[in-house]
Amino acid sequence: MLREIINFTSDLAPELLIRDVQPSEGLQIMIWLTKSGKLENYDYKPFKKNQEVTPFLKECLMREISSKCVSMNKALDSKKKIHSCSPFCVAFKFKTFKSGEANQRYDNYFEVAKSYCQTKEQEKWTDLLYKFCKMDIDKFIEKIRKEIEESREDKRQFKFSDNHYIWVYLGNISISEFEQVHQNYLCCKVFNKEEFNVKQNGKTFGVSDYLTGYNQKKPFLQHLTASFDVNNRVSSEDALWLYRFSQLKANNQLPNPLPIFIEKRELNQEVVEIFNRDKDIKISYSQIIEAIYQKYQDLGNYYLLNIQGKAVKDFDFVSSFSFHLDPPVRIQPLFIESGSLVNSGPIRNIFEFEREIVWRIFNNQLVQKIKDGGWRYRYFDDIVFKPQYMSATTFQLILKYRKAFYDFIYKSKRETVNNRMFHDIMQTSILDDLGKDEQHNKSFTIKEKLNIWFSLYEFFDQSLKKGENDTMANQVVYLQERMKEVTQQRETHITNDNEFAFAAGQVIYFLLDQSETANKTHALLEPFLQKNDCEQLKTAISRTLDRYKHKIGFYARRFNKLAAEVLGYSTGVNMKNLMPLILAGYFSDNIIYGKKEVETTTLP
Repeated sequence: MLREIINFTSDLAPELLIRDVQPSEGLQIMIWLTKSGKLENYDYKPFKKNQEVTPFLKECLMREISSKCVSMNKALDSKKKIHSCSPFCVAFKFKTFKSGEANQRYDNYFEVAKSYCQTKEQEKWTDLLYKFCKMDIDKFIEKIRKEIEESREDKRQFKFSDNHYIWVYLGNISISEFEQVHQNYLCCKVFNKEEFNVKQNGKTFGVSDYLTGYNQKKPFLQHLTASFDVNNRVSSEDALWLYRFSQLKANNQLPNPLPIFIEKRELNQEVVEIFNRDKDIKISYSQIIEAIYQKYQDLGNYYLLNIQGKAVKDFDFVSSFSFHLDPPVRIQPLFIESGSLVNSGPIRNIFEFEREIVWRIFNNQLVQKIKDGGWRYRYFDDIVFKPQYMSATTFQLILKYRKAFYDFIYKSKRETVNNRMFHDIMQTSILDDLGKDEQHNKSFTIKEKLNIWFSLYEFFDQSLKKGENDTMANQVVYLQERMKEVTQQRETHITNDNEFAFAAGQVIYFLLDQSETANKTHALLEPFLQKNDCEQLKTAISRTLDRYKHKIGFYARRFNKLAAEVLGYSTGVNMKNLMPLILAGYFSDNIIYGKKEVETTTLP
């Protein structure tokens, strides 16, 4: 993985490494000293996040980039009060300046910083800056602070806070010298521990400080039985590329997940350019892939890297990526016809599938639509169960299946989500919604999930589709029409288990609708769905009929016919296997309430 990251970073144009990077919030100061160490000139600019980066601030930024520590564990100041790592500048937080702690650390800081100088001339300028800091910098910064407060424009745009930085650069030193000296610092500090470094052919090899840690203080995390201390060393040059990659991640210049192409390396440059095209709008991963796909029409042979913070969540090779769904997915209006997915048209690509389908089946908890219209993806988040946001069932479904859906969508591993998993999600989720219907507010959600379930019944296993028109969605449409025939024609009867299950759902809904309880919800359906065999289900229906028989008129012919068909049918099939069709019958337009049609043969 480290080799792929190194190759990716080294492929990028140098200007991409600093594109849209901003100076630290706070006060940026440039000073010029005479050869005797007196202040000759100075310039400064307070900076607030997303403010315009002026030419002066760009000059400061280039020096700041070449003065940053690899991490605070690699700071030159042993007390970590001074946060720069260059002999030509000092940086500290405003609270450190106010408390006087910065002044106490100059001796220690400059003693170490001077060791990175390359020439006697650089050492001389380091001594002059050290002298200025010890003698004059406090009064100088206080003077600038008063100038800012007296300036209406600066005071309106900027107000000091304790966590703002103060950066002071020596203008007598060129940017190239800043970079050279910083390179000296990095060559030592980009490695995890110097004790692991070895020399070979004039080069230093060691353990990169990025994505590598040694847990000396945590024995339970150590590989105590390993026969080696180090399993992978990189050269100092490679360690520098890894450091630059870490800076790109820290500056939010890379998408997550990140595709790393191994054959068409120019695509790596294109990925970063697309992502950083508009500094005010960060392009999503799906938009990047779509833009590249439209240009090249073929994607594959890349590694997909997902890093959150300093933790690698996933790293895998994608040999071929399928962007389009062929054929497109269309959600049919089986149970609800408006205000839902059926109005959005066909779902043509895998990212539309993610936003339209995955978003809904996991109740906006795995793929989340956020207030600003964007999306949040929680495939690798540390999700904490909070009952006010999700049910325990949804929480368990997310933890159980989210990695499979990530691989299905982002790596085109179509085998990771199978039909059994999809049916488990849909059935479990719908039953959970039924049980949580206390406020009678789940009807729309349940019907929308039923639309998804039956429309995609064969999507994850095309072998279930015996013919182009032989799908579960078409079966539901057929059963809806079949119930009309059964209720309207004397000689037409239920002939198979599917018809029985669908008709049972219709009868159950009609019976429960007779209830006069003030809090009538779909949770009343649950006891029927818990029955395992046909006789148990018919017994439950009979008892419910006995409870509400006084409300059903003698001439309720459609109900009488359908109830008789259901109660007179027998099968040895487990009712749990017929649950989808019981739900389909329950939530379909109920034929018992339908208008009477003109028939050739009618019931008496």
